[in-house]
Amino acid sequence: MTQDARSHLEQVVLPFWIRQGIDLEHGGFHTCFDNRGRTRVADDKYTWSQGRFIWLLAHAAGLAERGKLAVPGVDAERALDLARRGAVFLRENALRFDGTCAFALTRDGSQPVVGQPVRSVYADLFAAMGFAEYARVSGERDWIAPARGILLRAIDDIRDRTAPTPPYAVPAGHRAFGPRLILLNALGVFTAAERAIGASSTLDVELSHEIDAVMSFRTDDGAFAEMPRLDGRDGDDLITRHRVPGHALEAIWIVLDAIVLAGGDAAAHRTPALDSIAPLCELGWDSEFGGMLRYVDRSGGKPRGASGDTDYEQLVHRTWDTKLWWVHSEAAATTAIGARRHGRAECEPWRTRIWDYALSTFPRVDEGSEWVQIRNRDGSPLDQVVALPVKDPFHITRNLMQLIELDDESPQKEHA
Repeated sequence: MTQDARSHLEQVVLPFWIRQGIDLEHGGFHTCFDNRGRTRVADDKYTWSQGRFIWLLAHAAGLAERGKLAVPGVDAERALDLARRGAVFLRENALRFDGTCAFALTRDGSQPVVGQPVRSVYADLFAAMGFAEYARVSGERDWIAPARGILLRAIDDIRDRTAPTPPYAVPAGHRAFGPRLILLNALGVFTAAERAIGASSTLDVELSHEIDAVMSFRTDDGAFAEMPRLDGRDGDDLITRHRVPGHALEAIWIVLDAIVLAGGDAAAHRTPALDSIAPLCELGWDSEFGGMLRYVDRSGGKPRGASGDTDYEQLVHRTWDTKLWWVHSEAAATTAIGARRHGRAECEPWRTRIWDYALSTFPRVDEGSEWVQIRNRDGSPLDQVVALPVKDPFHITRNLMQLIELDDESPQKEHA
């Protein structure tokens, strides 16, 4: 599995993004490609993906420095330089004085893209993650301050439930899993960066708070409610009933990593998080065609229940049975972490099943460049976009790098 992960990074995924994604003329990165990676369809720069691109280049540089990754023509120094160029582009063009970021910019960064939202807290958080990871790997302390400013604003807005969440608003009367999850992820990256450069830890309390917040979405059956009701009642509508297994599996490894950073009482969440891995895989697995479904009902299968006409509800109806690249790469990483890092035997069969499906379905070079990231239920290509009109480089690279890093670890028993 590790060798497959490394070969895909070195021979397929990273070469595509280094060759096609770097904008040496204006700064930042090109990500507006069609699903198959054959055509660049726009030059716009979405902060969401720009921040993620900074993170992946910086993290790849760290792996290359340790001899764990080798991309022809891109050594650790080059990857880190490209990450810095991207960070400068975002800081100079997207970051506002109030700790928020522009949602999307024109190619040269001089103007917001007409017709796009002004702000999304997700874009803000991914910018913070990019700045923080660059600081961690490079040792340049100046990037901590902008990351911290973004995080402080995001913390306030998310906890007040005033944070904008384009491309999809949270339906009225519900709280959302997504913003808490990405906030926890960003806080973990930031905390690791502060410690790596020897700075005082400034957001440790917030990190522990967000571990609790993310785990508060866990249900008695081991799944995670994506948008539970604010009043706590277990409603029978589509929004309350639906689950997003891939999102929850991603959350588990983020929680597990954050527990290591936070220590203390946070460790009580480790066992429940690990206990959820196999039930989530079972809930999301498509017994007819294989692979993980995008959305499912809390009882499994097609989401059901009364629904309105919000964009999000229409998305669930329209795309519940699609097969997405990030769902499978995140599930592969989490099951591998459960099996190898924590000695959970029940994770190993799921790791094998999900990884085999992912490798046989998404990286089809006869159908496109890099991974064809969006597919129909039967695995055939689906030429659409997810959330943003981009071909996002983040999940595949991050998860494949996690699999490489697992190779450095010895299997160990779960510790409470």
